[in-house]
Amino acid sequence: MTQMNVDICSKSASAASGVRRSRGLWRAASLLTVVLAATQLQGCFVLGLGAVGTTAYVATDRRTAGSILEDNTIELKADNRISSALGAGVNVRAVSYNQQVLLVGQVPSEADKQKAEQVVKGVPNVKAVLNEIDIGPVADLNRSATDTLITTKVRARLIDARDIFGNAFKVTTSNSVVYLMGIVTQREADRAVQIARDTTGVSKVVTMFNIISEQQLQDMRNPQKENAPPPEPRGNNPA
Repeated sequence: MTQMNVDICSKSASAASGVRRSRGLWRAASLLTVVLAATQLQGCFVLGLGAVGTTAYVATDRRTAGSILEDNTIELKADNRISSALGAGVNVRAVSYNQQVLLVGQVPSEADKQKAEQVVKGVPNVKAVLNEIDIGPVADLNRSATDTLITTKVRARLIDARDIFGNAFKVTTSNSVVYLMGIVTQREADRAVQIARDTTGVSKVVTMFNIISEQQLQDMRNPQKENAPPPEPRGNNPA
């Protein structure tokens, strides 16, 4: 039983109803974010939504607000450095979670792949880099659309799961390989991997988790306790 379920059982019926409504709103907001990513909308509408989205994720993300801001800064700097170092003809994306960076995409040579990793390692505050860049031609629109759809399905299934908290996970897909990041317990990690593996179209699941204990999770959920800093990465594990 998740902490949310424990809280619901211990409160009055009216409080339980409020929690369910809140959960429904978070699910709707999360799915809206996924749909926007899937359609790859650009421009002022997405920027306008960003202010709301940031507030939502600060409230539900297990990273601190400072860590979220740092991850966003790392991604921006990493993408800019890769673009300057490699130029046109590559498609590389940096995804940062708790200052761990995942690199996905396509480059024409092994030298380009290693160069991308080196420039990202030079970004301030990066703790670790998992280089999953493919060597080959840039993915076409069909491949990109398929990856986006897989991410959408995995994300939705994580949100629908009643025994874990979907917003604790960051999902990235490249060439049908799903990468899962997050600050989670081993129980949550195992369940998320199972969900991702069972999703249509997924060829492999790779995890980049920060594993915490169940007690640490309870402490994070208790606003009266001071949260300890997120744990250091425990390695990159193909699942």
